[in-house]
Amino acid sequence: MIRVIIGTVAVLAGFAVVERSVDASTGQVGSCLPTEVHALPPPGDTVALRSGPTMSSPVIGVLRGRAAVRLSGGQGGWAHIAPADAPHLDGWVPADQLWVDVEAGRALFSLPGPMSRKLATSDSDTGSFRVLGCHGPWLHVINARSGAVWIDGRQSS
Repeated sequence: MIRVIIGTVAVLAGFAVVERSVDASTGQVGSCLPTEVHALPPPGDTVALRSGPTMSSPVIGVLRGRAAVRLSGGQGGWAHIAPADAPHLDGWVPADQLWVDVEAGRALFSLPGPMSRKLATSDSDTGSFRVLGCHGPWLHVINARSGAVWIDGRQSS
């Protein structure tokens, strides 16, 4: 009986971690521990940094090339970020413009946090992942080779 209760509590705790994970496009500002990712505009283009999460919000800055940014949350398809070289200039970009590089040997997990299971270790061909969301310091990422996995954003990338 005690094993069943302990097992049930552990499963419910795991669901709580997953439920609290935040999609970069739908989470609230501050839902992520600020984590470095990259804004990658299409070649030869720029990404407008806007004051709010809409296309009609005023442009407050422009990201060119491979811009390092700090992700802190999001809303409705938009990610709240601050450029690494201008942290005082926080604003909004389309969430589908955010990517993170994953170096060889990085652990890829099933869930964020202590209930996670290591699924694999990235190899030299893993490359870049599109950022799907976040939970505290953890990033939910995806690419064609590894699928959707979690990485610890506190590790260097």
